[in-house]
Amino acid sequence: MAPDPSPVQLSEPLYSNRLMIGYLKLMDQAAGAASTDSILAKFKLDRLKLTDPSGYVGFEENDALVRAAVEATGEQDVGYLTGRNLPNSVGKLQAFIMGATSPAFLMQGFGEIEAKLSLKTVVKTTRMGKNRFRVDVTFKDGFKEQQYVCRNRIGCYESMPLFFGLPYAAVEHSDCVFRGAEHCVYTIAFPESGWSILNRAFQVLSFAAAGLAAYAFTDTARVWPVPASLGLFSLGAICFALHKHYGAKKAMEWSLQSNEGLTKQNRILENTNLQIHSLQDLTNLLNNCVHVQEICDKVVDMLVARFGFGSSQIWLLDENKEYLCNASAMGYSPELQAFIRNTRFKMGENWDNPYGLLIQTLEQKKTLLINDPEEVYARVTPRTRDFLKALNISSFIITPLIHEDKPLGILAAEYHRGEKFLNQDKLLFQSISNTIAGALVNAELFEQMERKVEQRTRELETANQQLLAAKEMAIQSEKLSSLGQMAAGVAHEINNPLNFLVNIIPDVRRDVEGLEQIRALAAQAGINGEVAEKIRQVEDAYDLESHLAEKDFVFEKIQKALDKSTRIANSLKVFSRSSAKETVARESFAGMIHDVIELVPQKVRGDTRIDVQVPAHLEWAVNKNEMEQAFLVFINNAIDAMGQKGRLEISASETPTEISLYFKDEGPGIPENILKKIFDPFFTTKPPGKGTGLGLTIASEIIKKYGGSLGVKSAPGAGAVFTVAFRKFAEATAEPA
Repeated sequence: MAPDPSPVQLSEPLYSNRLMIGYLKLMDQAAGAASTDSILAKFKLDRLKLTDPSGYVGFEENDALVRAAVEATGEQDVGYLTGRNLPNSVGKLQAFIMGATSPAFLMQGFGEIEAKLSLKTVVKTTRMGKNRFRVDVTFKDGFKEQQYVCRNRIGCYESMPLFFGLPYAAVEHSDCVFRGAEHCVYTIAFPESGWSILNRAFQVLSFAAAGLAAYAFTDTARVWPVPASLGLFSLGAICFALHKHYGAKKAMEWSLQSNEGLTKQNRILENTNLQIHSLQDLTNLLNNCVHVQEICDKVVDMLVARFGFGSSQIWLLDENKEYLCNASAMGYSPELQAFIRNTRFKMGENWDNPYGLLIQTLEQKKTLLINDPEEVYARVTPRTRDFLKALNISSFIITPLIHEDKPLGILAAEYHRGEKFLNQDKLLFQSISNTIAGALVNAELFEQMERKVEQRTRELETANQQLLAAKEMAIQSEKLSSLGQMAAGVAHEINNPLNFLVNIIPDVRRDVEGLEQIRALAAQAGINGEVAEKIRQVEDAYDLESHLAEKDFVFEKIQKALDKSTRIANSLKVFSRSSAKETVARESFAGMIHDVIELVPQKVRGDTRIDVQVPAHLEWAVNKNEMEQAFLVFINNAIDAMGQKGRLEISASETPTEISLYFKDEGPGIPENILKKIFDPFFTTKPPGKGTGLGLTIASEIIKKYGGSLGVKSAPGAGAVFTVAFRKFAEATAEPA
């Protein structure tokens, strides 16, 4: 990794130039010697000085070389790459000698060499078993190395087995000063090889042959050590050749395995690229989604269809953050999917339910990856274990959806056919979860704004309807006022002759009775002759005999006609009064209904029969004119609904708390879709010119004004019943008109 830029300065000698050679060779391989020299000059570095095996560089100069190597190779982790290139950095003879030793000897020697090459470093190597070693690295005088040195050391340890024809070692870096530890600890595990004994035999035989050769050189009198030395050396050469042969053969096998691994890695990379493209598509998709449910449905669908997971779910917290509810699920049977969609779980529950893992993941805010369901089966109840086994899950992953440290829900996915999740899937899910959480928050804000806009729109529409209704009601009121004034004039004009007739009828009757008495007296007097003849002519001309016989019946009919005309005229006068000038008084419901019926012309009533069964004692504090106007609406609507024929029943009931009036007709009934709208302003089912759609609206407002309520029940073919109910405690709160 590249260090932070700093000016190159001379400082205390720290690192041997032998460590720099590896960087220079890597730079030459990547950029060429000429380009490397140019880059070195840019950083004010001298190749000759750096390649002097006996020289040392300081801290700043070493940093400058690493920055130059980063520029030349284009690799940020250049220290690690230089370490893994160690076998190519040493000479062939050195590599041969190292390969002729053992892993233990090489590791111990490398530690001693490193302590000499890095003057502030103390290295302790401990053998932990066969071909397994622990290396503890500490520093002198409080010195702290750069992180690229640590990475270089890991690369070197990984490349050690290459000297023996083995693949790279497995290195664990459990403790690191860059992660807060006091010193660095490395554990190196060399690959196992069955032919290492041949290398050890070569070493023993070579040393034995050298010893015999030295003995023969010192004691020339003895001849046998020479052929023995040659024999041992030949046998050692055979062991070494076999060691190399088996090493080459095993290297070929490892190469094939590596090729298989590379093929597998390529498949993983292809899947990764596909996931990256799918992730980009998912991000674009989420950017175009503005509703929470739409986001949930599309996410689980894409995880199954595009990312290749067997099934997927999204669970979200409710508004009160008390329950975890399923928002969407994909990849299950219809029955199981319906079960999941209708399930919710209370936060804080333990594992004693099939989805306790979901709640625990959300509460702990950690991603859970399970490739062995048996781990979970051991921690849950038998009921939960049976449920999870029924799902046939081979592996699953659960990650929380969190935005600004606030939990929103969880995202889960499962495999069902033996597939296992990789660590990159965990990283992918964590990345997806962040994107989804942000999209969900934005969608929720949009939906809140959308709901506010819809509510405001409804309020404006209601206000507009109320304004139009008020305007229409004002027009209607003005029309009614004009009609009332006209009715008052008509009533006045009718009352004048009616009053005359009412007043003169008693005199006429008295005169007729007087005429009858005169006729009787004339008959008693026995008038004869010419006078009697004239009287008979007059009686015959006027048919006095029959008229006088029917006088009582005629005068009774005349009186009834005058009484009815008087009542109609008086009703017109009452209807014409301005309600604004009327006071509220207790009025009889029966009286008001009868008065309204008198106003309905026979032409309007047709063959309609109106039966009134309202007790006379039922009364309420109202403005008589307004309440009669409401009752007139019910009666007219019933007559229209029945087509001017049928029976309209007006009845009433009383309880200790309520008085109810019922207007029941025998019409065709009101369809359910219309029943919800009949009280809306301007709604009417009558043809144009036959109604304004305000009758029931006005009637409802009048009834509410005096503490009542208006309801309706109807079914097609069963007529309709309008119910006017007045709660007795509300009478005291009714405002005067």
